[in-house]
Amino acid sequence: MPDGGATATRDFLVPDLGEGLEDATIVRWLVEVGEEVALDQPLCVVETAKAEVEVPSPYAGTLVERGGEEGETLRVGAVLARFAARAPERTPTMVGYGTDTSGDRSRRPAAAPAAPAGDGGAGSGGAGGAGRPLAKPPVRKLARDLGVDLAALAPGSGPGGIVTREDVERAAAAPPTERRVPVTGVRSRVAEKVAAARRQIPDATCHVTADCSRLVEARRAIDEELDRRGAERVVTPFSLICALAVRALRDSPLLNASYVEDGPEIVLHEHVHLGVATATERGLVVVVVRHAEARDVLDLAGELRRLATAARDGTVAPADLQGSTFTVSNFGAFDLDDGVPVINHPEAAILGVGAIKPRPVVVDDQVVARSTVALTLAFDHRVCDGAEAGRFLADLRRLVEQPALALLG
Repeated sequence: MPDGGATATRDFLVPDLGEGLEDATIVRWLVEVGEEVALDQPLCVVETAKAEVEVPSPYAGTLVERGGEEGETLRVGAVLARFAARAPERTPTMVGYGTDTSGDRSRRPAAAPAAPAGDGGAGSGGAGGAGRPLAKPPVRKLARDLGVDLAALAPGSGPGGIVTREDVERAAAAPPTERRVPVTGVRSRVAEKVAAARRQIPDATCHVTADCSRLVEARRAIDEELDRRGAERVVTPFSLICALAVRALRDSPLLNASYVEDGPEIVLHEHVHLGVATATERGLVVVVVRHAEARDVLDLAGELRRLATAARDGTVAPADLQGSTFTVSNFGAFDLDDGVPVINHPEAAILGVGAIKPRPVVVDDQVVARSTVALTLAFDHRVCDGAEAGRFLADLRRLVEQPALALLG
């Protein structure tokens, strides 16, 4: 390798991101071809099945070619970028990609070493990553602008099967038939998990409706106290229900459990790591409030807000997306009255929470308007039966209707 002052054309390959991840989708480039890049300067953002990852440059020099455009998926080991560069001073580390579930995020996998120039890797000669259709950069841009899938046109009509401008324009002018959207990144991971849940878990559901009048009053009183203290309002009715669900799990340990095929056996989890399904632009993710049983209402609500915001911003750490033992799905966030959630494999149960809104109910033989919520529990029938599930929902409804009971422990 040349000394620190020499320059050479060098290829940077898509690094091994760990945990068996085999590809990554380019979300956005942070530098343009022809720009000078410093060592460890953020080069681009890629999306994996776990999270978005900022990739730093392993070289200082000039970016002369990009191995893929935004929206393209590259396999690990494919050319990500080509540099006219000086030798690297050190191996860069991935920013924001910690996979340690213990909470120590200081350990992060290093980027894979760059391949030497002229290795014949995918991407040379405009071929791009493994399986990437042949096309020149202006043609790729035209295809993106016109919404044409280059892979559907390969091999193209140009020399060596390269896709030409005419191929793209012809495809764009053709009568529309159907549009196919590749399933990658987070959506791919969600698809795998829900499919595994349906294949492996014999689930059943039960449902109750709870009067939220006192819960709404309790939330109002908490807000007033926070205002008096000059503190930020972080508690929502949903976060209160989450806290009460954690309280109800103390008396229903089989719902905070997992079924293990080998054995078989049921694993009862000592702690409640509360998963909360969160909708993001990249798809559904489950953020995890760790040790929820040890948190008070304000702590749990604040952590839930932090994680949900980070998930929607694309900055959540992968460690905050792993290790849940019981999950809650908030249908009410979409103003849905009710829903049947899919169990977050390999957990034993998931709670669906509908919208809290005024509805007609019968009180003392009179029809009155009360704020109510639908609570739906889907559970693994191998782990517990309907009696256990029903007891949990009955306890939760009692706590929602009389939240002061939670103070009794």
